[in-house]
Amino acid sequence: MSGTVDARLQSTGFGHGKMILVGEHHVLVGATALACGLGDLRTDVTLQRLGTTDGNLRIQLENHAGLDDSALTLARRMLQVACEGAGLRGELRALAQSTVPVGRGLGSSAALSVAAVRAAWRLGHGTDPQEMQGLVLAREVEGVAHGRSSGLDPAAAWSSGAVLFREGQVHGRPEVHGANLARARWVLLDSGPGAATRRAIEVANAARTAMGPEKAQALADATTRAALDAARAFSADDVAALADALRRAGDALVPLGVVDDRMKHALAVARDHGALAAKQTGAGLGGMLLALVPNETAADELCRAMQPWTTARFVVPVVA
Repeated sequence: MSGTVDARLQSTGFGHGKMILVGEHHVLVGATALACGLGDLRTDVTLQRLGTTDGNLRIQLENHAGLDDSALTLARRMLQVACEGAGLRGELRALAQSTVPVGRGLGSSAALSVAAVRAAWRLGHGTDPQEMQGLVLAREVEGVAHGRSSGLDPAAAWSSGAVLFREGQVHGRPEVHGANLARARWVLLDSGPGAATRRAIEVANAARTAMGPEKAQALADATTRAALDAARAFSADDVAALADALRRAGDALVPLGVVDDRMKHALAVARDHGALAAKQTGAGLGGMLLALVPNETAADELCRAMQPWTTARFVVPVVA
């Protein structure tokens, strides 16, 4: 699939990894969420026509990533939904390449969904879909992997930078700028494999039922306030206010039962070693810890301190 190819015969789409700053789980019950696309983590999908453009849609997925049979079947189903949504027919070959870690809360499914939608739309229509149109289809594609999708992850995977999201809609992409934020860093630390997203959602839903609607709504409202405060902190170049919003967002996850003991311990260690704020990012029951630190030196120190409790580490500028 190298060289120059007629766009009617081959196309490529991309999607970014993501990190959720505010809103895991609560976004599913109407809270506002804030997330960021990670430009350095990316999935690319290439689609190539193998014959006529009519007849039943058939996809040959090249397995260069060593996917097991279950993961390969799931990826093929996701590609099928994306291609059907773009109106494609006939026989296609698909190749997916990714640097987004799988099962770590960094949006591997969302990145694949967005990349597949872009590639399918370009092949079928010769252009990119409009953002809203593309995100509706990407949400459907991601639902193949996780069941009900809020749409937050695809919205973050659509582009690098921040996105405010509520009730299935993008509510703005806040600008992140300023000298203080330019010095600050996100540190992503892997506490170990998390549970399947479906399982974490089940745990959170059961916790909501047990606590009753008033407390559940109070947690959702607190999450919305944290998301809006974090977005304002971006605009104001206020690292302290951003840290405060992240702490409140993390606190709102604990009653849902998705922050397990190993994550609680890792979060406490991170706070004791220079993190201005630290919280789980993603569905939970393991997975990624997100910490905000004031500068690159603090990021290096935190990574060293966390070595006994975490493995993979990513240091990301707050201002990309």
